Amino acid sequence: MYTQHFGLTETPFANTLDPHWFFQSPGHEEALARLMFLVEQRRRCGVLLGPAGTGKSLVLQVLLAEARRIPCEIVLVDLLGRSGREMVWETLAALGLAPQSEDSPRLLWRMLADHLTTNRYIQTPTVLCFDHVDRAESDCLISIERLYHTAAAETGVTLLLSARDGRLSRLTQTLPSIADLHVELPPLDRDQTELYVETLLARAGATRMVFEPDAYDRMFTDTRGIPRDINRLCDLALVAGMAEGVPRVTESIVAAAAEQLHPLRLKGPVFQSRRRATAEI
Repeated sequence: MYTQHFGLTETPFANTLDPHWFFQSPGHEEALARLMFLVEQRRRCGVLLGPAGTGKSLVLQVLLAEARRIPCEIVLVDLLGRSGREMVWETLAALGLAPQSEDSPRLLWRMLADHLTTNRYIQTPTVLCFDHVDRAESDCLISIERLYHTAAAETGVTLLLSARDGRLSRLTQTLPSIADLHVELPPLDRDQTELYVETLLARAGATRMVFEPDAYDRMFTDTRGIPRDINRLCDLALVAGMAEGVPRVTESIVAAAAEQLHPLRLKGPVFQSRRRATAEI
């Protein structure tokens, strides 16, 4: 790839959930601190909200590592496409309780309740993190509410839920009534976007300038400060820069890469006008 051309030892923009690539912008740092507050104070429930691609899943991964410095049992379950039964089954599996595929929902709930009770007796806080709550099946939300009320009888159980703030309509009847704290994760601003890219490049071994200064203006305009989109755009721009043999990525290269990344968003109005013109003819 482009790593050798730009003097890098790693690929920095792979959109992985590796905490090594976590960038602590003021917004990310505050979100992580608030989640840790919920864990340390043994609060019952918190909700992490933010636009798609802002790094909520990565924040939860970092939280897992941070929480290991305090005595607690913490697990993370991805609810993308999960049903209520699958949520309980995956939670038990993450807790190391070895549920069986044929176990009934009644048995699965009993196993989970018993485990929470055991942790209470041995004074071990339990933290259950659920990612992509807004993309779970509808009955999964009912199971989350049931789990919340089940955990209410067990001191030291904390539920942390992550969802896109643009898709809260499915959750409005449940989350406000049970959440102790809503944590917002905003996109990066223009200066944070530049610092984000420079930080990841430095971690990947960069010792010289890789992007021209004006390239960051275009980068922020096209990505709106969303880290996932920044990663994808930088990746394409670096490939294009390598293909052109340039020492640094220019604004024009970033602009061309953005057209490949978001062709419909950038060219949609043109296509629409041509379609209307054809129809008129």
